[in-house]
Amino acid sequence: MASRRALVLLAVVASLCRAAVGQRAKPLLPGGPSCSTADNYTDGSPYKKNLDELLAGLPAAAGGNGWFYNGTAGAPGTADQVFGLIMCYADRNATQCRECLAGAPAGITTACPGSRNVRAAYDACVLRYSPPPSFFSTADLAVNFQVRAIAFAVDPDKMLNAWLTLMTDLTGRAASSPSRVANATTPYDGDPAMLVYGLAQCTRDLNATECTRCLVSMVGQLRRRFTNETGGAIKA
Repeated sequence: MASRRALVLLAVVASLCRAAVGQRAKPLLPGGPSCSTADNYTDGSPYKKNLDELLAGLPAAAGGNGWFYNGTAGAPGTADQVFGLIMCYADRNATQCRECLAGAPAGITTACPGSRNVRAAYDACVLRYSPPPSFFSTADLAVNFQVRAIAFAVDPDKMLNAWLTLMTDLTGRAASSPSRVANATTPYDGDPAMLVYGLAQCTRDLNATECTRCLVSMVGQLRRRFTNETGGAIKA
């Protein structure tokens, strides 16, 4: 969850992912990436060659693996080995996912030139890479992307009770699911005509314990981050 570790979503939000056009995908620039500044790589360096190899294969690998993939490039145990992960968020459709997978690798190297340790969350996908040690299987609790939905008149206490109960339930369900994702609805103030929608998702490299830890952290931030909104998303 969250960098690239998790998604918590309340209500339906509009896509912010720009479409790629033409024969080659345009670089998709992230809104607020985390880019390391120490020990940067240079063009032609072993790390750059390994990174290019890894990023070139991530979109197709994820597309053939249920929109998720993590892998490495370079000699194991060396300083120039690269660990990479990419995943689509479950609240986006296949077209949006493919566009994000195609444009994110070029976009992140444009936004973070020379950076060895990078994480970025887009509206439709998340991408991260780094040198050793591996970040796989460990929850990252940083928040990289936040979406607010347009508010409408509701009782804030009743809305809080509805989404907190829903997202707490979805945390356990997502953590226990092999796909690490769960979604459901709950009535607002007991009214079946007014439903609150929720979705929780972790990257599939996380075990149930790490997924739970990440989602608990994200759900715990919803009240502070969305004080007056009736919907929104944290993508990390």
